[in-house]
Amino acid sequence: MSKPTIEHLENPEIRAVHDSYAVDKNDEQITVLGTFGQDPDEKKIISWRTIIVFALCALAQMQNTYLGIAPAANAYAITGAIGGTSGQRIWIVQAQGVPSIVTGPIMAIVSDVYGRRWVVILAWLLFCVSAIVSMTANDVNGVIAGQALAGVSAGISGIMYAVASEVLPSVYRAYAQTIVNVVSSSAAVIALIGMGRATAADPVNGWRWVFRTLLIFDAICLLGFVFFYHPPPRTVSHGTLWFKIKSLDWIGYFLLIAGLVPLLMGFAWSSDSNIGWHDPHSYVPVAIGFAFLIVCLLYEWKGTTRGFLDHRLFQNGRNFPLSMFLIAVEGSLFYLINNIYSSEMNGLWAMPGTMDANARLLPFFLVIFVVAPIMSYYVTRTKDLKGPLTAGFLCFAVAIIGFAMSGTNKNMATAFNAVGGIGFSAPLILLVTLVQLSAPPLFIGIASALTISVRTLGGVVGYAIAAAIYASKTNDQIPAAIIKATVPLGFNPQYLGQLIGFLMSGQGLDAIPGINGQIIGAASAAMKATQAHGYKITWFAFLPGAVLAAIGCACFENPKDRINWIVDAPLKTEEVKAQATTADGDSAHDDKAADLA
Repeated sequence: MSKPTIEHLENPEIRAVHDSYAVDKNDEQITVLGTFGQDPDEKKIISWRTIIVFALCALAQMQNTYLGIAPAANAYAITGAIGGTSGQRIWIVQAQGVPSIVTGPIMAIVSDVYGRRWVVILAWLLFCVSAIVSMTANDVNGVIAGQALAGVSAGISGIMYAVASEVLPSVYRAYAQTIVNVVSSSAAVIALIGMGRATAADPVNGWRWVFRTLLIFDAICLLGFVFFYHPPPRTVSHGTLWFKIKSLDWIGYFLLIAGLVPLLMGFAWSSDSNIGWHDPHSYVPVAIGFAFLIVCLLYEWKGTTRGFLDHRLFQNGRNFPLSMFLIAVEGSLFYLINNIYSSEMNGLWAMPGTMDANARLLPFFLVIFVVAPIMSYYVTRTKDLKGPLTAGFLCFAVAIIGFAMSGTNKNMATAFNAVGGIGFSAPLILLVTLVQLSAPPLFIGIASALTISVRTLGGVVGYAIAAAIYASKTNDQIPAAIIKATVPLGFNPQYLGQLIGFLMSGQGLDAIPGINGQIIGAASAAMKATQAHGYKITWFAFLPGAVLAAIGCACFENPKDRINWIVDAPLKTEEVKAQATTADGDSAHDDKAADLA
């Protein structure tokens, strides 16, 4: 497939500059309506409306980070207050994560072609509803229902990354993604420390502040986008709403949903200690999901050229497909640190849910405040993304080695958590930047959404693999190690289950005959040593992925020609303003847009 060029002006039907857009060699639209002909060397003035919309996008990603951390970090408090099983506790997290991966690409391609405004507004309205459902719930099922609604809306995340970039000159792309992600990371403090204090102060209803705070985020974003986000048309499109709906890639959407939903639900069930991989609830949905996902990819490749995986995304060389692979690896490493390190901190190194445990999770998120500004300055000055990306994945590799070798030393682990944060900063910011600069400007939304969805999918699959590895090294080994350590001290192995239960929860000591401090100490030491070894093997299993990703980064082509003063989708231009009488919502009129969706 030949690379696209921006060689001439396309003036469909109404012969005017405001109908202009660039096309590739196949005469296919690749830029937003009315943006052709900008001088890449002419410095642009950023309007106050652009600044407000950009700030809203940053706040939106802050909400997204909070949504991913706060309910998960307080899941024990939620189920403890209103009652719930360990299986339900898992779904407080998974109910939000599963839908977002599916809805993200669908929302994005629709907004790329037919306009973003109403997609954005409806998503934030549903966010508000979801927060109200969760914060007023009287049982765990109500919280899970609210989280599921939030998951549907969370597909908007990719569009928020896209809008933050496309309304500013491309020369500021690295700065834009840096600011968005720095603001986003600050949500970790609220989610971990603020909500931790809220649940500790009120064990019965303090957890409701998790979702009350979420509603505040949601309401501000909803009102902000309603009043300030009025983007011009992106494409030209004749036809009714029904015509536009029929022109969408419904076969691709069906196959995507049929693949991802059972796949992700199977992985979620596998992480439930009461189910695991031996239960059909896990492996059957995963098998079905993989099968449909393969069919989906084959259809998008051979069955259509204008699906949600529009072939124009792949016209600029190897950067886009390579970015998809690397963001999946980064997602697996992020989930590994976010979940395995968190499990170690709350089970091996510190008391679960304490301020000490939560504080030691923060370095990973806070180091971005120092690293990101320096990195974005370097990228903007040198137009080099390959170097920082390679360094980022190498930091991931160093952090993995450090975690593996930490054993029961929580201070050493905390230090390497900060190193992991350096690794987290570069790929998260620069891979999104690289994807956006490598995709046609018209499809920056779907490119960003696919990046987020593939990252999450990589994380879910990677975490499932990590959990399986850890379980294989601890499920049988922990009981054996405890028996070996305690039987010589007079412990009756008949009460092994009760002893392990006490070590895990701190409850049930009275039900163990003949127990004493020496036996408890020996059992605890044996269990922690076995857990540390299991975590060590799990960490090292992911080291090759980090190294391979660093090598892959060296294969990128730096998109230097796209780092200029062109604005991919300005919020207001004189050319677009002139066509207001022919616009319908945020699309103008011509049948050609039907081929884009």
